[in-house]
Amino acid sequence: MYIYNHLTALLPLLALMALQSSARPLQSRVKREVPQEHSHEQFLTTVRASLAANNPLSIQDPVFGLLGNAAASQGQGQVTNTDCLQQATADQAFTNAKAADDVAGMTAALIYRALERNTGAVGQTSVSCNETALNPEIQAISQHQDPASDGAAATNKAITLALAQQIAAVGGDAQDALKAGTFAPGQIGDPTAAGNTCDDANDPTGCIFTQNLLIDDATADEINAAVASGGSGGAPAVTTDAAVVSAATGTCSAVTVTITAGATAAAPTGSATNANSTSAIAPAATNVASTSTPATGIDVGPCTDFSMTFAAGLDGRAATEFSFEPTDQVNFNHGTALNPEIISQFMCDTFVNACGKSATTRDTCNTVKTTIDAQLTAGTLAKDQTYADAWLSGLEQAFGITSTSTGSGTGTGIDAGSGANTTVATATGGGNLSAVSSGVATPADTTVATRAASATGGANISAASSAAVAASSSVGGAGTNVQVFTGSLNGVLPTPVLEDDTAARPFTVGGDTFLNKAAAIQRSCDQQFNGCANAANSGKGTSSVSDCQAQETQCQQANA
Repeated sequence: MYIYNHLTALLPLLALMALQSSARPLQSRVKREVPQEHSHEQFLTTVRASLAANNPLSIQDPVFGLLGNAAASQGQGQVTNTDCLQQATADQAFTNAKAADDVAGMTAALIYRALERNTGAVGQTSVSCNETALNPEIQAISQHQDPASDGAAATNKAITLALAQQIAAVGGDAQDALKAGTFAPGQIGDPTAAGNTCDDANDPTGCIFTQNLLIDDATADEINAAVASGGSGGAPAVTTDAAVVSAATGTCSAVTVTITAGATAAAPTGSATNANSTSAIAPAATNVASTSTPATGIDVGPCTDFSMTFAAGLDGRAATEFSFEPTDQVNFNHGTALNPEIISQFMCDTFVNACGKSATTRDTCNTVKTTIDAQLTAGTLAKDQTYADAWLSGLEQAFGITSTSTGSGTGTGIDAGSGANTTVATATGGGNLSAVSSGVATPADTTVATRAASATGGANISAASSAAVAASSSVGGAGTNVQVFTGSLNGVLPTPVLEDDTAARPFTVGGDTFLNKAAAIQRSCDQQFNGCANAANSGKGTSSVSDCQAQETQCQQANA
């Protein structure tokens, strides 16, 4: 009886111990990064409010999009692809915020899309969404990856810079892109899978901020530079030995204008003079071979295979589904994407973040990217093998290097030496050659400038103000120019800000569209500063960089 009574007394305690044991994570059998879905709580709160305005897919809560698929599937509503739940949530929240002209809501949706998802172990990457978002702003962004995963620093930095550009485009503070960052890397193989994370649903700001655990992916200056370039990184010119060459006749989607050092503007015309070579980055559709001198300063390091693969069945996709990815998955470690512009942007950024760590290579890559992206928009290229081919041929011509299939080698371009020092600028839109250059060039002793008011943002070529004025005021699309500032230090005018009241995004600056006039004006003034400063730094302008900086402030104030 004594034993029975004592056993009876112990039964509740034994039951409680069993319950606690069953509730404890089996970390010896399940390696998992500690949950962090509430680490950026302020953005979940804002996205939740935006999503509530219209939730046709019945997504239960934004937090599910940050969980691993097993848990996420419990709250995905009518979303059929769990890998895309985060994107679908951000997409709908952004749509709702956009309809309400809610800049904070759009910004939060963009940041939410870039947040790291929980994965099964420290160092494990999350699967990329293989569907196309309704909003291009959301489509331009992917989620951060575990900071302990291979290549995470470069990948996450590229994501943050792309996020900054999209935030700026909707009128938000581009520096907020840094808030999408993640934690310090954990130790791969840690049996606790603890990483360096936190998770507190009761912290309205987000424990990653209040506990000072956020690791910045980029500097404030890098954010500003990315926004000012519009994704082109400043796009410095590519050298070549030509007078003026039009990549196509009449109206075209991309016009390449090349000016030789020692040229002067002639009478306006819509045709091109004879040239010593063709453009270094002529549109692929023209099938014009390049005989240009290789660009100086090109260094791709070990990333000598800079081709892009377009194929079906990549990365676990269906056998009939085609997508893009970098061919060299060692040096360009990125998943597949339906949109090739995502892959090309990542590869350009990788040239400076890794590879040869060369800003010149990155910027030259972005010049090529801008050209072929414009052709994609115009319909002369498609999201198929034609884009991949144009990408490879454009880089080979601009770099002066033939891509390998090995992913290794010196990757250093040949110095142009003492040959003609010339520059190439690319202008996109429906203009013809005369609209871009206000004329042709003939041999002489001066250089002619073109603003190339496109997504290359500020890629100006030296100094004649008449040519700069023509380029700045003629290229960019339909609408009324609402940029009122007329300063033109170093021959560079602000890029036109074209307003079209009938468009969903009514303001256009060099091919980029904006919801808000203030954001468009900022882009215009920033691009003017880039062009002005480039001329100052190259010794081809009479005004200093500080003068250009002061003018940028004047540009903003004139439009206030």
